[in-house]
Amino acid sequence: MSDRGRPGRPDPTPDQLEEQADAVADFVEELLSLMGIDAIAEPVAVGERLYVDVVDGADADMDLLLGAHGQTLDAIQELARQVVSRQLDQRVRVIVDVQDYRKRREEQLQEHARRVADEVIREGEERELEPMNPLERKIVHDTLALIAGVGSLSRGEEPDRYVVVVPA
Repeated sequence: MSDRGRPGRPDPTPDQLEEQADAVADFVEELLSLMGIDAIAEPVAVGERLYVDVVDGADADMDLLLGAHGQTLDAIQELARQVVSRQLDQRVRVIVDVQDYRKRREEQLQEHARRVADEVIREGEERELEPMNPLERKIVHDTLALIAGVGSLSRGEEPDRYVVVVPA
């Protein structure tokens, strides 16, 4: 269940975000240790987002943490979000990343959204994108919102929910 709209859980302050990042990093490092993975979880600020980057592990360990299409990473992030949210009684806004996978994926999604937007503008027909998790859909919607001549909406049910790019 999302914490959005819950009474008593306003958006965290910058100090709370830093506290969350530290708590998520501690949780992730403990989880890695229990999994027998020798890696470090470091809080990192990128723009207005706070990430906990898992770095310095063996390639095989990092692949294990990512899983197919980032599914294991998504599960680790959700587990960290729920545990730390309960510990701190705050809505957790920190993103867990492994060797910059999410940052690279964000750039890929933005580029793909721009290419599809160009096609929709040129052809005048809507285009459906592949199913994505909520964070990836938000990245696509935010990217498309900056492009004149197109709009976007989401269709489908989780886990097969997807973005549709429509002519404006």
